[in-house]
Amino acid sequence: MTTVRKRARRYLQRLALAAAALLVLMADGGISGDELQCELAVDHLLTCCPELGTVGVSCVRSGCGGAMVPDLDESRADCLRSASCEQLRALGVCEVATWEPRPSCLPPCMAKVPRCQ
Repeated sequence: MTTVRKRARRYLQRLALAAAALLVLMADGGISGDELQCELAVDHLLTCCPELGTVGVSCVRSGCGGAMVPDLDESRADCLRSASCEQLRALGVCEVATWEPRPSCLPPCMAKVPRCQ
């Protein structure tokens, strides 16, 4: 199988998985705007940086009174989504070692997120 076909197949698999996940979330009472923005940013990140494999970014809003929020706020998610793959690579986003602590994360929280400017 050619590289182009492999990439196309991988893209279609991700798209189908994202659609299925969205349907499940919507059936479970919906998905908030910040969760959706975060999910879209992570999908773009994985498309540009397949070497990341599975990313340790949570896009879930839950907990008592919504105490648990997505790791990527809407502005950072929008910044990541609007950047080209080349720009993300230049920022070092594809290397987890360059990620910074999540702004709303208080110690001993270890959550890190990709930076975006």
